Amino acid sequence: MSESIKDGLTKWISRALVVAILLGGLFFAWPTYLRGQSLRAQDRELTERIEQKRREIAKLAENQRRFKTDPDFVEQIARQNRRVFPGELVFVFDQEQ
Repeated sequence: MSESIKDGLTKWISRALVVAILLGGLFFAWPTYLRGQSLRAQDRELTERIEQKRREIAKLAENQRRFKTDPDFVEQIARQNRRVFPGELVFVFDQEQ
């Protein structure tokens, strides 16, 4: 073979090898990339749920504080649960369904 054919063949094989290595790397990296995307989405969802629970805890802590310091709040909650003061006369009207 002539020298120019060998050089051309060597260049072609080198380029084919580089392309094969790149495609192989992409083939093996793609599932990892997709898994990372899935994990990031799951992280965002869990972070939002944590924030929601923190807001719920803050609201419960506020209600707990109000139970200790706000008699009107205690009475309001008691009335919602149909509680009455001793000796108090109450008329309860059930709604028709």
